[in-house]
Amino acid sequence: MQFSGREFPKFNQIGPDPPMKCHRCEGVMVHQKFYGPHEHFWGWRCICCGEIVDQIILENRSSMAVGLVRR
Repeated sequence: MQFSGREFPKFNQIGPDPPMKCHRCEGVMVHQKFYGPHEHFWGWRCICCGEIVDQIILENRSSMAVGLVRR
């Protein structure tokens, strides 16, 4: 199976920017498309520990940090 630069644009990017690092283990994050039962979304996955982060996860974590979400 071949992957184009569009599926992993940040991982294949050549330039001065260093690769994104995982907040959990400091490993390299790759940008990829995830397939759910009802939708597809783009996110970041750590190739070392498997941590997955996307915009919704980041928004939920930031709202939990400031106490906007009640349990």
